[in-house]
Amino acid sequence: MIQSQSVLVEKLPGLDIQSQTLTNELKELGLIKDSVRVLSRYITRGLSQEDFTDSIYKVFADRNADQVYLKLEEAVGDEQILITELLPGQFDIRANAAKECIQLIFGDFEAEVKYQSVLLFSEKFSENEFEAIKKHLINPVEMREGSLEVTFSDETKVLSQPPIYEGFNELSQDGLVDFHEKLKMAMSFEDLKCIQEYFQGEGRNPNETELKVLDTYWSDHCRHTTFGTEITDVTFKGETHREKFAYEMYLDLRHQLGRTDRPQTLMDLATIGTKALKASGHVKDVDESEEINACSIIRDIRTHDGVEPYIIQFKNETHNHPTEIEPFGGAATCLGGAIRDPLAGRAYVYQAMRITGAMDPTQHPDETLPGKLPQRTISQQAARGYSSYGNQIGIAAGVVHEIYHPGYLAKRMEVGAVIGSSPLKAVDRRVPKPGDVILLVGGRTGRDGVGGATGSSRSHDETSMETSGSEVQKGNAPTERKIQRLIRNDEVRKLIRRCNDFGAGGVSVAVGELAPGVLIDLDKVPLKYQGLTATETAVSESQERMAMVISPQELDRFCGYLDEENLEYAAIATVTEDERLVMMWQGKLVVDLKRSFLDSAGAKAFQDIVIEGADDFKAEPKEIEESKQGIMDQLLDLNKQSQKSLHELFDSTNGCATVTLPYGGKYQETESSHMAALIPCGDSVSKDASIMTWGFDPYLSEEDQFIGAYVAVAESLARMAASGSGIKDARLSFQEYFQRLGKDPEIWGKPMKSLLGALKAQIDFKVPSIGGKDSMSGSFDEIHVPPTLISFAVNTMPGEKVLGNVLQGQGSLYRLKTEFEDGLPKAETLSQQAEFIQEANDKGLLLACDTVSRGPVMTLLNMAWGNHAGVKVELGHDLFAKAPTDFILEVRAGQEKAFEELAERMNSSYVLIGSVDDSGLLQINGITLKVEETLEQAHLRLSPIFKRSQTAGETVENLRCNKAPVVLDEKLQVDKPKALITVFPGSNCENDLARAFKAAGAETKFNVFRNRDQEDLKKSITALAKDIRGSQILVIPGGFSAGDEPDGSGKFIANALRNPEISRAIEDLLERRGGLILGICNGFQALVRLGLVPYGKIMEPSEDLPLLTANQLGRHMDTIAQVRVASNASPWLSNVEVGQVFSVPVSHGEGRFMAPASVLESLKANGQIITQYCDEEGNATMSSPENPNGSLLAVEGIISPDGRILGKMGHNERWQEGLFQNYPGSFDMQLFKAGVDYFTKGSKK
Repeated sequence: MIQSQSVLVEKLPGLDIQSQTLTNELKELGLIKDSVRVLSRYITRGLSQEDFTDSIYKVFADRNADQVYLKLEEAVGDEQILITELLPGQFDIRANAAKECIQLIFGDFEAEVKYQSVLLFSEKFSENEFEAIKKHLINPVEMREGSLEVTFSDETKVLSQPPIYEGFNELSQDGLVDFHEKLKMAMSFEDLKCIQEYFQGEGRNPNETELKVLDTYWSDHCRHTTFGTEITDVTFKGETHREKFAYEMYLDLRHQLGRTDRPQTLMDLATIGTKALKASGHVKDVDESEEINACSIIRDIRTHDGVEPYIIQFKNETHNHPTEIEPFGGAATCLGGAIRDPLAGRAYVYQAMRITGAMDPTQHPDETLPGKLPQRTISQQAARGYSSYGNQIGIAAGVVHEIYHPGYLAKRMEVGAVIGSSPLKAVDRRVPKPGDVILLVGGRTGRDGVGGATGSSRSHDETSMETSGSEVQKGNAPTERKIQRLIRNDEVRKLIRRCNDFGAGGVSVAVGELAPGVLIDLDKVPLKYQGLTATETAVSESQERMAMVISPQELDRFCGYLDEENLEYAAIATVTEDERLVMMWQGKLVVDLKRSFLDSAGAKAFQDIVIEGADDFKAEPKEIEESKQGIMDQLLDLNKQSQKSLHELFDSTNGCATVTLPYGGKYQETESSHMAALIPCGDSVSKDASIMTWGFDPYLSEEDQFIGAYVAVAESLARMAASGSGIKDARLSFQEYFQRLGKDPEIWGKPMKSLLGALKAQIDFKVPSIGGKDSMSGSFDEIHVPPTLISFAVNTMPGEKVLGNVLQGQGSLYRLKTEFEDGLPKAETLSQQAEFIQEANDKGLLLACDTVSRGPVMTLLNMAWGNHAGVKVELGHDLFAKAPTDFILEVRAGQEKAFEELAERMNSSYVLIGSVDDSGLLQINGITLKVEETLEQAHLRLSPIFKRSQTAGETVENLRCNKAPVVLDEKLQVDKPKALITVFPGSNCENDLARAFKAAGAETKFNVFRNRDQEDLKKSITALAKDIRGSQILVIPGGFSAGDEPDGSGKFIANALRNPEISRAIEDLLERRGGLILGICNGFQALVRLGLVPYGKIMEPSEDLPLLTANQLGRHMDTIAQVRVASNASPWLSNVEVGQVFSVPVSHGEGRFMAPASVLESLKANGQIITQYCDEEGNATMSSPENPNGSLLAVEGIISPDGRILGKMGHNERWQEGLFQNYPGSFDMQLFKAGVDYFTKGSKK
């Protein structure tokens, strides 16, 4: 028997943030009174005793941060124990990262690692009390209680060919009904009847794999069968004149477009607006092809090489079902799946938006319904999952907004929307030909996600939590990051004939959709572990996998690019002439289906629809007192609470493209109404920005689906107008989410009403919806989600013209009103207002603009919070009434006359409502409030859920060191220094650093560290050492090295650089060639682990090394921080003066600098603390959010003794001119220019 060993690791007191956080959480919930200790337990198998001992402080623990126990009894006193672990088959990023570190250090690719969390409770509980704790901590969909034994639970499974359902073709009607119920299929009985007829024609019975493939292929999730159902009759009840008019318009459009021979369906209704607008010449920029991956438009973009046509792709995606039952994994893979659709279209994805729907997360877990997770848990863990995935892959989050409505108790809404780009000239779409090879690129396949598509197509009940475990996937973001890097290469883009992502349905759908005829060898599919059946391999939805069609003549070249990017791949299928989906497994045929039958999507479904008018009786709106107390009470509404603490979990600046920060102003408290980013081009960004907005009100949609959908479209366009982009060139995509429809004609009327409202809006505004996604499973027993149609709008505009919504404190306030007609905002008026705002903005008249979606008072408060601006306004009545198509604008002081004259010329109605100043007082209709008191109220209810960063800290010394930096020997100077940028698994800031160094005058080179097997490792070590010897600057970028695991950031990088061959090259760079080293964020963490900062040399792990540990708040922190220069005793800061203050983006979960007192004193004395976090007066501080992680002495960056090695947390590389336009900061520290100057002309003072 192979030997197993274990080690337990516990954070030292003061560093045990996880234990403190969990203790506070369980105390708040009344589950414990005392404390809980959290330990990490690693069980290894296959390591020699010597290697295991050596790995303890290289892989599993840190000497300066952890207490280590080799036996459980050493750690446990008189405490109650709970061990938790992931279910077998779930991807465990911590165990995987530990395994990769072991492979790196020892070259052992056979060793295995298992991870468990060990919780030790210092009090004794009754059986019921302990069960309550377990229920809170263990989600049975993903986790289970672990064993005390040091063992691996090996699963031995005898694999056999998929069973054939003998006698299936002979089943009677009643027999077929029983068969359908027994297999719990997502397809309808009528679909199953079609299958029986098909196999009767084939002259054989189906097997298990074929039925599962068909059940998946025809699921509502994959084939939108609900939207494809033929509408046989539409009747109207009650006051429905708007709906009747829109329906008649729909019928008329069908006639005009020659579509009357096609059935009426919800899909036809959803897409006909675009067809009509194209036919009338209003839409000419839609990029159409046989590939259907994402919404796609072509725009001329101003690049640094001139104007070029670019494909802009955008996609919205839901993961409602998996997020409801396993929030972390479900939300993470929502983003992962959304990203892979534009990736399949060869677009590099650079920004994301997250819109979610939840019930009240402040509800006590005791009120949780049976079969449900607590709402608090869902909201918290979903936010952690989505943000963790996005932060690791390096996608900037532009908007994160959670909507609260009681209906989302039925099932959470988790929507991700992304945007990407590619140069038109680099995309060569071709029809796959017989003989073409289909590669599976990326992740391996496991049981995670088996049944995901069919599960997402069903409504939920009490048993779902217990029966849906295998339907949820765990993401591995670093793998998807590799695919992102691959797709950004124009040569790679050109070689891909056709591409598809492995989403719902896995191999069966991803490969099955690529060509009419495919032959798939399931034995070639790379597996995470052995023991998968043919069925599991065929339909698993394991993440981070892409199917790419490549010509045989171009295969070797293409695979060379895959090798360069450290990507796993396998040729799993070929395109065939015979139009059939064929799968082989263990040398035998397991699937053989005609393409025509697959594409039929099963039995034709028919449905009558009844459209009812909105209820005549409407509850009287609650009267709100127009007083200070009334305003303060309104701020306690969950939908009016600030969500800044939620957004701080999400990296918003990666990619060096963010034009508008999610929360703007000096104090970063004004929530932006759009997201904007410069469009990536080549290895930089363009001068033009993409804009994305959204619109939706669940309460309005619940009341009247027609008006709700119309206003959703109008609101998304109004927010677009508020950005200064105009709306006539905007393009839309819809996200529909409704209760399970069943066969009730009146329930079917709800989505039809929404789509009729959306169609009228498209035609009125002459703006098409060119894509969308539907989900019809929003039910839990008798509870249903509110009828949901979210409108996403996308446009492009000059980056320098993007308009924010932060009041600047120096102008006049105006309100623009949109006229209404028949209960709907008039498209003509809103279009005029949009055109006027665009013109006024282009002329430089405007300082800020926002829609009145929150109501006048709440809109003004949000606009004022960012800069703590004062306002004095008279608003009339309806202080709180939402008006999503009205606007509040701040007009530049002295430009009021020009503004009013322009408005009159352009027939735009306006009202002067007041003025803006810097008093910090909000004077509204004679009511006076202080900005600070309203802001505190706005954070009150959600702060305990998402942990607001707002604590006072002790005073810290402003350090000052004016020691002259070292100057390079003239003999070593070069005209163009080479900066080597490492790309380790998990790195994601390398492109930003390359841009920054090139702009500073350096030559750059990437070194991708490959670790797929032993041969890769050997070659990578040699290549990295060689590249270091050929460079002047070594740069270690930010990211999440191996996902910041195991339980600590930078471990993989540090272990790689400790390799003797590489460390000798680093020594040569420093000692003989006068080289520089820079590590930012994750790179800084690695430098500290190595001892390169502060000691200037690579050292073995010891207690004297400083460390960068978990943020004091216990969560990720994304913000713009102020840092003061404390020392310029380094070439890196030779262009700035001590005491200067700069703004810098920070985004990390482990940035808290800590060190023994003696080490801190030494760093102070030597001038090695080079930058400190500071407040708005420029004083170093321990207060948060100014000091975002709680670093001792407010340390943001440190240097080696000679200053040539710099490590810092802040991402200076993420800024360039034109970014962060809604934030008044000074960002240019000239860090990269100083590093280049050191080599070209010596450091200058």
